[in-house]
Amino acid sequence: MKFSRYILPVLLAAVCLLPEGCKKKDTTQDYMDGVLRLKVPPFVEPGFSKTFMIDTMMTITRPDGGTVGYYFYNQDTGTRDTLVTADGRIKNHYYTYTAPSMPGNLTLWLYAFAPSDAGYYSSYTGASIVVVRGGLDGNGSITGFDMQTGTKFTDARDGREYYAVEAGGHTWMRENLAWKGAGRPYYDCDAMADVFGYYYTWDEAVTACPEGWRLPTDADFAALADGAAPGTDIAGLAGRMMGNFYFNGTKLWPYWREVTITDALKLSVMPTGYAVVGEGKGSFTGVSEYAVLWTADEAGDEALVRYIYQDKDIVFQTLMIKDEFAATVRCVKE
Repeated sequence: MKFSRYILPVLLAAVCLLPEGCKKKDTTQDYMDGVLRLKVPPFVEPGFSKTFMIDTMMTITRPDGGTVGYYFYNQDTGTRDTLVTADGRIKNHYYTYTAPSMPGNLTLWLYAFAPSDAGYYSSYTGASIVVVRGGLDGNGSITGFDMQTGTKFTDARDGREYYAVEAGGHTWMRENLAWKGAGRPYYDCDAMADVFGYYYTWDEAVTACPEGWRLPTDADFAALADGAAPGTDIAGLAGRMMGNFYFNGTKLWPYWREVTITDALKLSVMPTGYAVVGEGKGSFTGVSEYAVLWTADEAGDEALVRYIYQDKDIVFQTLMIKDEFAATVRCVKE
């Protein structure tokens, strides 16, 4: 999963928070049989809640046929909730997890254990969770957005407000389109819709903009830089489009000496990556590396995207397959 620098360090560090997570293995012990599974959406909103039924999660057995206990460990609260004791007695059939009220990264663990004198290693599995909050007012997951520049307008379809700004002779959206009538949110997690916006195939993108707005042409992108020609890479433009943002306190665009982020055009572009689409699902990648935006220009089964890569002050252009690639959308006013 991309975003691993937000999730995996939490997972690895939390191992040592488990009661037996960092103990040296005893070579006289044996392993229990079976696999633990713990499924939680990787991105959730504050207050998200999910209830697990322990009866369906008791999937570990001992080769000697003895008893196995189970407990949940909540890294955020530091609490251990034993649902099944080591002698096999069920104390509670259910465990309810509730996400904290503040954005952040954490791990929920499910642990299976035998009596201490039984001679078996414990088994555990973790679900890494990122708590996110929408909004650009400094209280959400995205911070660093300039709310004093430009204007705001409302998408009549869903009542969502967007920031807009004049650039290159047009009025541009300063945020990624987040209309839920098409496309998909990051990792198909609804919590990310108001954070990164939606990812659309080209066919979805050309009809996704609100009334009175449209998908920008490549000429519209070229107009953002004086003298730039459509259909060519535009040097010196990326830093003027990139916003210096943080996601849950972590810088989104990493530092590169070759790129000076000024957001001079106030388009506030974020590195939200892209998705490869197939069989109704999206495979997401490129967060903190790429910003990819559809244009209205097409060539048969392909359409043109404009993209920024983290370490180059260049707005690149390339063709992508319309129905197999999903990117973010910035609309321009007609």
